[in-house]
Amino acid sequence: MNGSMFRGFSYLIQGFQIIFQPGFRLFLLVPITVNIALFVLLIMWAKSLFTGGMAYLMAWIPEWLAFLEWLFWGIYLLAIIMTIFYSFVAAANLLGAPFYGYLAEKVEIRLRGKDDSAPFSLRHLLLLIPKTVKRELQKILYYLPRVIALLILGLIPGLNVIVALVWIVFSGWMMAIQYIDYPADNHDMSFSDMRKYLAKRRLTAFGFGIFTFGLTLLPLLNLFALPAAVCGAVAFWVKEDAMQLNISSDAGNEGYLPKR
Repeated sequence: MNGSMFRGFSYLIQGFQIIFQPGFRLFLLVPITVNIALFVLLIMWAKSLFTGGMAYLMAWIPEWLAFLEWLFWGIYLLAIIMTIFYSFVAAANLLGAPFYGYLAEKVEIRLRGKDDSAPFSLRHLLLLIPKTVKRELQKILYYLPRVIALLILGLIPGLNVIVALVWIVFSGWMMAIQYIDYPADNHDMSFSDMRKYLAKRRLTAFGFGIFTFGLTLLPLLNLFALPAAVCGAVAFWVKEDAMQLNISSDAGNEGYLPKR
């Protein structure tokens, strides 16, 4: 596989450095406010879901499997955590999609050394809504069937340990798709082409995604992780683009480059 997981890690670290720079701190206020509200609602929902759902599930477990009750509790808890995670990320990104798309534009201008764009414009932000929301729905339709399949497989004794590992890998890949799609969309790269672009940098993308996934599971820190991941994704886009240009120049061919 191509790329480097450590380079992927570094892009998210750069994202945190960018989001706290002057000119970008404003972009923390809106997502943090939205994320706090979503987090509180999801925790309340999860509490009722775990209590009632576990009682229902245990009623269906035969007596000869009663000694594995602790394992079913653990698997069900993992399923609840993953459900909360995907619900939180999907809802936060759907609501914040235009805002994140605009943030990605501003960060790329700064990283490419040109910061002569117009100041924050509510009109420009509103114009992004149809395009960015459509793109978010594409991502939801991509991973929702896969999440449902993993949830079902996780309830099968014997497979649940393997499924737990698959959850982690899949979550890292989805985080890369989720955030690197913002700069890709700004360059009019289709969703399918964006996945091909990441596939050619699979280890780097996975390193970025799994680090992002881990941080989004941490209370309080996850409020900052989402906008930082957008900034890190732009750093990924700009620097991987520059690396590919250098490689292509040395090799005498274009390679697979992001559309401009």
